[in-house]
This record gives sequence, structure tokens and C-alpha cells, in this order.
Amino acid sequence: RLSRAINHVDDRVPSGHPISQVVFYQSGVGSSNNLYDQIVDGMFTYLCEKVEEAYAFIAQNYHPGDEIFLFGFSRGAYTARMVASFIGKIGILDRTDMDHFADIFIAFQKIGKMDDDDDEKGKPDITKFLARWTAEDSPGKKRASASPNGFSIKCVGVFDTVGSVGLPEELTRRSNRIRTLFGFSDNKLGDHIERAYQALALNERRADFDCAKFEQQESGRRKGQVLKQCWFTGCHSDIGGGYQEHDLADLTLTWMAAHVGDILSLNVEYIASLPDPVALWGEQASHNSAVGIFSLAKTIQRKIPTAPDETTHETIHPSVLEQKLLSEIIPELLENVKKNPGLVAPLLPLEEELKRNWQVIQSKENAQGLQKQGS
Repeated sequence: RLSRAINHVDDRVPSGHPISQVVFYQSGVGSSNNLYDQIVDGMFTYLCEKVEEAYAFIAQNYHPGDEIFLFGFSRGAYTARMVASFIGKIGILDRTDMDHFADIFIAFQKIGKMDDDDDEKGKPDITKFLARWTAEDSPGKKRASASPNGFSIKCVGVFDTVGSVGLPEELTRRSNRIRTLFGFSDNKLGDHIERAYQALALNERRADFDCAKFEQQESGRRKGQVLKQCWFTGCHSDIGGGYQEHDLADLTLTWMAAHVGDILSLNVEYIASLPDPVALWGEQASHNSAVGIFSLAKTIQRKIPTAPDETTHETIHPSVLEQKLLSEIIPELLENVKKNPGLVAPLLPLEEELKRNWQVIQSKENAQGLQKQGS
């Protein structure tokens, strides 16, 4: 829905010359109804293709001075972050160098898996192979012309990043490569990214869907990098969208739009038309994601913030405090907020407008109440 909200041009520039906003959209991948081989054995190929496809689009269309925005949900968020990482490592290759991108990708994966002495023996050769593209004076890094404040990516905005294959361990333990290839091993936010935002799922319990938080580095902080990560009511798909009742996804979408709207021209009227509330603002209950094949999944309690953190910059969205059963489901959250009121994020103007215009049809509100009582 965010991709559909991006206007074709941004005509708000002082110069009076509209700036084109080119959108490249990749569809996600389903996993609940596929066979094991299609899911597990094909997932690495899928991610390779998605990353290469997205990076190739940027390489083919990039002109020095362009601003790069990367958005994604779930494994799409993982893909967006991988693309951002590659731009940080090798810059933006030109069309001819893209012939080598598959080999570059595989080389980085090999380095990431090197844990024992046998693997370490091959690392110098791989590093030497990559030096052509990773050197500070490489053509790709020169082409990715940084902004005056030293950023080559304008924004990375993600919804509940998961780095795992997203299947219960009971189904994936016979494939050793899954854990090494799909664990998001490096959460450090590159200092080449000007802004980063992430909406996080407060009620997701599946261990295989644990979130990958950004961690800001001192180098990024010194450059004025912005990082915000906000917790919302909901399971994984409540945050990114995927349910017929989408009150919770409307909150996260509006939060993201409110934070990037000053640097990306959005169709605010379209965003405002999306909500079809089934409950009062912030009161829709989280869906249960541990159903079907995922009922086998191990469960965890995600680590929520207890105090402001200058590394992860986590906050709680005020809509969370509207949950009627919050004191029973996550009692420690209320205690944390009481001790540290600054944990609660302020609503931005677009979010305040959404809240003012939030209208529930009475029959829908009653229907949800009846559903809760019968569940």
C-alpha cells in the first residue's frame, strides 16, 4: 500500500522543477501453504533473486544525485536491508559491472559462513576478489555520490524485519544451511543511510519470526543519522498488513508515511481513505499468528524497551496504551512506561489527523466484541 501512495512526481521543491519519483515494487513470498522443498530449499534462491533484482533496478536507473529509498515488510524488509548493505559495501555498480553481482553476492555469503579454520583458509582469496568493488575509490562507490552530509541512501523504512526463513525449527532443522544463510547476523545500521525507520510487532511470539532491530553506530550518530523504531500492537502480519481487519496495519502505515512525508511526496488522500475500522482507535486486538503449520513453532517474548536507548532508539506507539487487556498480556510494558514516560512516541500531524477521523461503524464494533467473547 505504501508503494501505491508514492506520487509520480514531487512538485514541492523550491526551484519549481518537479522531481520524478520512480517506484520499483517486488511482490512478497507466501509460505504457509507450500511444500517443504519449495519453501526451504528454494528460499535462498528466492532471496538472491530478490536482492539482485532490486539492486539491478537501482544500478540500471541511478543517476548521480538521485535519492534512494528502500521499504519492505518481513522478508521484504530483510531484502531491503541487504540491498542497503550492498550499497554500503560496493556502492552502485554500473551496468557492465552488474555481470559480476551474482559472484559478489556469493562471495559475501561465503565470508559470512566462515566459522572454522578450514573456511578461514579461503578468506584472503575471497577478500582479494572483492577488493575491486569494496575499495573506497572503486567505481561503484564513486558513482554512489554521497549527499553533502555523507549519505548515499536517503531512507530505509521497514515493517518488522525477519531474517530467518520464517518456519518452525521442527521443519527446518534437517537443513543446516538455513540458520547460517538466513539469520540476520549484522544489525548494525550503516552510516551511509541518512534515515531508518522500523515498525515492530509487540504481540508476535514465534521464535522463528523474531525481529531484527537496527543498531545505530557512533559514526552514523556523529553524521546526524536519524533512527526510529516503534512498537505497535499486533503480530507480524498485523504490522505489515495481511488481514481483512487491518486497523493495526493502518496505524503502522500512517506512522511510516508521517515520518517520510517531508522527504518523499505521498498521496495523503489515498492513505486517509484506507482505514475501515472494526474497533476504536488503537483498540483492535492482535491476531493470533501461531495457527496451522506455525502452531509447531517455539515461542518467545520479544525484548521490549525498558528505558530510552541511544543505540536502538525504540519507543512505544501511544495506540498500544489503548489496549484493554494490556495489563494482562504485557504487564511490564505499563510499568516501563510509568517509570519512563519518554518511551511513548508523540503522534505526528498525519497520525493525529487519522485519529480524529477514525470512525467505527457500530455494527462492526459490536461484531468484534462478540467475537472476543466467543473466542
